[in-house]
Amino acid sequence: MTVLSNLYKMLNGHFGWADRVYVKSIPSSAPSDSTFIFITDSTQQIKDFGSNTFQNMQYDLEIQVFYSTKSTLDYDSAELDLMRFLISNGYVISNVRGRVQDPDTFQDYQTIIVSKTERGI
Repeated sequence: MTVLSNLYKMLNGHFGWADRVYVKSIPSSAPSDSTFIFITDSTQQIKDFGSNTFQNMQYDLEIQVFYSTKSTLDYDSAELDLMRFLISNGYVISNVRGRVQDPDTFQDYQTIIVSKTERGI
């Protein structure tokens, strides 16, 4: 199972404030009055070289939280809850880009980059 699939399984249905989790693409039918999490692959890096090979693979994943246009959710609390959950499951927070507004849907969204190292590949 891929690291992206594992992340989807972890996040799907875990947070009561998120209506859905989308992977790799957001359908055009996704309603702007729902809050959802969108996850995609970012980069992969081979790590820990020795004996003419590598021992580990680091996967970077991008997580975006799109907030409902009608949201009364405390964004900071939701994002901190998400980040704590990720850290407790072995992910490292690499970057938090800051909230912006999608020009098409007018949804505020936050982008969080996480990494996960898989051993023994």
